[in-house]
Amino acid sequence: ASLNPVALWNAAPGGLAQGLIWGIMALGVYFTFRILNFADMTCDGSFALGGSVAVMLILGGANPWLALLAAFACGIIAGFATGILHTVLGIPDILAGILVQISLYSVYLNIMGKANQAIPVGQGTMPFTSNIRYLGQTIALTLVCDVVIIGILYWFLGTEIGSAIRATGINEHMS
Repeated sequence: ASLNPVALWNAAPGGLAQGLIWGIMALGVYFTFRILNFADMTCDGSFALGGSVAVMLILGGANPWLALLAAFACGIIAGFATGILHTVLGIPDILAGILVQISLYSVYLNIMGKANQAIPVGQGTMPFTSNIRYLGQTIALTLVCDVVIIGILYWFLGTEIGSAIRATGINEHMS
């Protein structure tokens, strides 16, 4: 059944939507690793942290959009922790990212109270992600968001601060 071409064709739109979403994470990894020359592993742990925060807030009755914003804020805090470990405490970048990534496992296990939590069907539904009927709109919306994020990043890297960031990644002593 896994080698059935019809099953592959039917799964392609969902795979495309997920690929567009995961592409944003890959862009973040590319930005830190290639442009800033900072081997950051925090994003691996921050994705699960954001998921655990969003799930627990939705299970608690919060609006799913606010839960997504809270999850985004928690990811920012995780990245901030990595930055503090590296800049203030002088821990090498790869080690700081790994320390935060590993410590986040304990954090989101503590947030959820157990290893896995699930949102019951029908609770915390979001129009574009809760129904297969909206898969085309989900792909279009995600593609638009990706293009906007790439455009903002392209614009930002052309500014004076963006040029300084690019210079720092190439040669931090010279910049």
